[in-house]
Amino acid sequence: MWSSTRRNIIPLQRSIPLCSIRSNFGRIVGSFCRKLVGTYGSARQPQSATRHSKKAHGAANRQTGRSRKMKLTIAIEGCCHGELDKIYATLQLLEKREGKKIDLLLCCGDFQAVRNLDDLETMACPPKYRSMQTFFKYYSGERVAPFPTIFIGGNHEAANHLWELYYGGWAAPNIYFLGFAGAVKFGGLRIAGLSGIYKQHDYMRGHHEKLPYTDNTMRSVYHVRDFEVFRLLQLQQPVDIFLSHDWPTGIAQYGNTQQLLARKAFLRSEVETGTLGSPPAAQLLAALRPAYWFSAHLHTKFAALVQHPPPPQQQQQQQQQQHPGAAARESSAVPPAGQPSEGTDAADTVAAAAGPGPSGGAAAAASSRGGFSATRFLALDKCLPGREFLQVIEMEAPQLSGKPELQYDEEWLAILRSTHQLTNLDFKHMALPGMGGQRSGPRPEDLEFVQQTLAARGTSRVPDNFVITAEPYNPALGQRQGRMPQRHQRNPQTVALLEMLGLPYNLDHHDPRGKGPPATAPSRPGCAPLSLAAHTPRGPQQLQQRVVAAAAPLPTNPEEIDLGDLDADEADEQQQEQQAPLEQEQQETGGGDVIGTAGG
Repeated sequence: MWSSTRRNIIPLQRSIPLCSIRSNFGRIVGSFCRKLVGTYGSARQPQSATRHSKKAHGAANRQTGRSRKMKLTIAIEGCCHGELDKIYATLQLLEKREGKKIDLLLCCGDFQAVRNLDDLETMACPPKYRSMQTFFKYYSGERVAPFPTIFIGGNHEAANHLWELYYGGWAAPNIYFLGFAGAVKFGGLRIAGLSGIYKQHDYMRGHHEKLPYTDNTMRSVYHVRDFEVFRLLQLQQPVDIFLSHDWPTGIAQYGNTQQLLARKAFLRSEVETGTLGSPPAAQLLAALRPAYWFSAHLHTKFAALVQHPPPPQQQQQQQQQQHPGAAARESSAVPPAGQPSEGTDAADTVAAAAGPGPSGGAAAAASSRGGFSATRFLALDKCLPGREFLQVIEMEAPQLSGKPELQYDEEWLAILRSTHQLTNLDFKHMALPGMGGQRSGPRPEDLEFVQQTLAARGTSRVPDNFVITAEPYNPALGQRQGRMPQRHQRNPQTVALLEMLGLPYNLDHHDPRGKGPPATAPSRPGCAPLSLAAHTPRGPQQLQQRVVAAAAPLPTNPEEIDLGDLDADEADEQQQEQQAPLEQEQQETGGGDVIGTAGG
């Protein structure tokens, strides 16, 4: 994302055709990937994050007692759309050409973990675009992913499969789903993510979607809910990498906006009104302040740099020094795009955003307030010829010893324990602590429980406990019409995780014992239990009270309309809001489900 120069760092949005890292690797990769354009698309190699991550993680590593650092080569992919064979082949060719190993692959949604033809019936997209693609080969064991792969969900997924792994788990050997929301560690790097896309009318509802899906619930099942955002807001320790499918609202103002609109002119109205993207993602960006944020969804490559305002206490001290006696100004949730001051250029601005050196600098600030001073954002395209769907970066990651491996994140597991009682499988909304904006972290007793549990296990490594829960697709049997599944399976991985955390299974829509939260939320030390008032949002105005801004429906994309893949919410949103309560009432009263799958 950045290229070394003699004096500073040049941001990608300054129209650099190819970027290089300090080693010869990036330069050769650029030449190599130009030759791949006609085959699998283009993959460009950015400036290594080594210098920045060294500053950003140095002090934090010392504070946490990490003894050794290592370089990780991480590939990031945009929209996968089930093209695993092509993505892996591209990276394997790159490895062979350069003699440099890829340590990890991150996929930013629309992964399409389709195991069989029945799974296709739960994926929201026009029937003519439904295809088995290649994931089933990795699920069945016919092939094994050559790199550890972590992915989040988008808006074109096998929803029934991912619901089995709501808390995260192995979708196939060496392929890990981060969950509807989740955080893990790999080689000491902390990776968090949020699956799905934002739709205002579903944001404050529970996960009421049960099998068999209707046309509406097939789409609403992948809509982001405030509960997942609330859980992620409880993260207190710094996040190195964050993954989301859609972009944070307002991010377009932090990169080369004109270049973006030249490629995607239909986005102009949303960019100009500041409604492009996800308000909850913007809330997470402002609160968590990760070092890197990767997205997909809009099928274009776009880089941006977000410089976060200093913490209120530090900001007040600075203003008192500059203007004694003046009141400190409140910092905005997402800072406006700043213009370089006179006498500086964009390169100076980006270099300054990296923060001061390891002695004090960005890492110490990240450790003290749970975030970094700047976030480097990158959105990527989908896997098609001539498209920029891959990016490779190098990061210095703390690792105690041995081969990097996927590990549980202690704080995240504690958050799951602290919020388990708030899980809501009802159509009605359940109020969350602090109206969903509270950032108190997990309860100390839950964190202690997790630490003791992992210590008893002797490792924080995520176990290799993948099991097949559905019959894999067999091409030899020929193509047939899939059937909509009638009931969710209990995945043994999910059951094992909840048992490890001492929690009951709570994802069964057909079992009253596993549906909905209790009347009160668990109290924190010194606080009374919080009453959860149930209510049904009645209109957009009430829903807007909980978000920064309402994102308008995506306008028609003339460039993508034939692919049917920009946004699967094809039905009018107002009609969905009118129909969904009726369908829910029919399901709850036994009046008959409205079953109308797109492929029926």
